[in-house]
Amino acid sequence: MEQVITYKEKGSLSSGVIFAVVAILFILGLATISVISGKIHNVLLFQISGVFYLAAAVFYIIAVFLKGDKLSKIATLTAFLAWSIQSAALFVRGIEAYQLGIFHPPWTNLYESLMFFPWLATTLYLYIERQYKVKAIGAFFFPIVAFLIIWAHQFNTEIDPLVPALRSYWLYIHVLASFAGYAGFTVAFGASVAFLIKNNYDKNIRVNIKHIAGFILSLILLIPFGYWTLTGAKDLKTMVMGVIFIMLLLTFIYFATYVLKPVGKFLPSKTILSEIALKAVALSFPIWTASIILGGAWANEAWGSYWSWDPKENWALIVWLFFAAYIHGRTIGKWKDTTASWIVVAGFIMLLICYFGVNLYFPGLHSYATE
Repeated sequence: MEQVITYKEKGSLSSGVIFAVVAILFILGLATISVISGKIHNVLLFQISGVFYLAAAVFYIIAVFLKGDKLSKIATLTAFLAWSIQSAALFVRGIEAYQLGIFHPPWTNLYESLMFFPWLATTLYLYIERQYKVKAIGAFFFPIVAFLIIWAHQFNTEIDPLVPALRSYWLYIHVLASFAGYAGFTVAFGASVAFLIKNNYDKNIRVNIKHIAGFILSLILLIPFGYWTLTGAKDLKTMVMGVIFIMLLLTFIYFATYVLKPVGKFLPSKTILSEIALKAVALSFPIWTASIILGGAWANEAWGSYWSWDPKENWALIVWLFFAAYIHGRTIGKWKDTTASWIVVAGFIMLLICYFGVNLYFPGLHSYATE
């Protein structure tokens, strides 16, 4: 029996290595073709990856309802193809920056960060999916990824020289650590929403007309308020719209966990979903902590102060407190099930404010991220 198991593990390992080699060759080949031809630039590759991510999201959602293994495999393959194209795009953007004589890592402005953050999150998601054999989370995860990449193209896509504050080796470690934290918390959010849906399904909670009406109304209102928030000016009116949008988003998620209750039939057990959320946070939290410490060291070197109560610093601390509370509650066993999941959801909302709200609306030392 042990020999059979060992043989299968070796076979699985060898197939994984072969798959990784093929993937690397595909990424390098696509990047080489892009650079040599001069016609396939990085922005086009990012746009193509966005289309594939959207297709993957559709496949994952359909696969959840139909519970088809073949469709699930197609969804994963599509997501991996999108990730590979996006990987090539990041590589090409670095080469193009080098050719312009202004080389820098592809995460220095809002557009680049909106390409790099989903890439990291997808990397972590695909790893978790392979480890746990859970594909249903993709139905909640990839719509977010597709939206971010497609929506990002309204911003400046040009490769510009770095502002003086960013010309430092700290850019490579502080920002990379921050985005690794973003990625892990996003995966935890997807698992937590899936947990809440599964919990309502297991408890067979009755879905009434108030749940349906709240779901539809909040969804309808999310669209205009989201548009006004993301396209408005940096004024009080837009900030008010943003606050309303956040409240609507929480309301929508709340009612969605009831209305989407039938999906719980196709989701993995609550134990697995809870474990995925906990491990994603446990992995990301120390990295996020390190990013705050590294950011303080960089700030002291650049501006002469470890902490300036900059809006970005403040919201990064708020995010840290939310997920610190989550880990503490889970560790001592005080917060379990729905409470822990809602803490993750709330923490993710704070993360969105830290990432988008600060960059778009709050002037401060980090405002260069929108340039």
